[in-house]
Amino acid sequence: MKTIDDYNEILTDRLLLRRVLLTDAPQMYQWLSDENTVQWLSGTLNTSIENVENQAIKSYFWQDVVNTKKYGIALQETNELIGSIDFRQNILKSNAEIGYVLTPLQRGKGFMHEAVSSLLKIGFTELNLVDIWISHDSENISSRHVPERLGFEQTEINATSSHVVWHMSSERYREKF
Repeated sequence: MKTIDDYNEILTDRLLLRRVLLTDAPQMYQWLSDENTVQWLSGTLNTSIENVENQAIKSYFWQDVVNTKKYGIALQETNELIGSIDFRQNILKSNAEIGYVLTPLQRGKGFMHEAVSSLLKIGFTELNLVDIWISHDSENISSRHVPERLGFEQTEINATSSHVVWHMSSERYREKF
């Protein structure tokens, strides 16, 4: 049985989803030092590239979790890191959660749509998942656009955390794609 662990790199039309490297720290610093971006993440504002290397790359991206992939999103042409995307597969429930962040200068260009689409395809056509979901803070309008444009269905708003949850079923995926 295949899992997301079998996909170390994913190529799309313009992107390469790949392992995050220490040399990516300056690019990652662009969004991890941006107050408007970090407010939506579970981490804290990073004050130096060394801080990004130690707290983000070594302590998060390099910590392997079974059935979870933490990809850096890089431009194919330059290999420049512009964001990250996580795919957390739950084998028992046959579903997965996708989480993502993009550097402010690259937003609005369809990159996250492209990255999430590639993971949806793998999840539904190769891993045979029944459901993939995305959640975001209800006030994070930029993150809301991704599931909306891809045809996810909003299923709940968690009153405690003020997170909106979106689901895509395998049936809906087949209808849309």
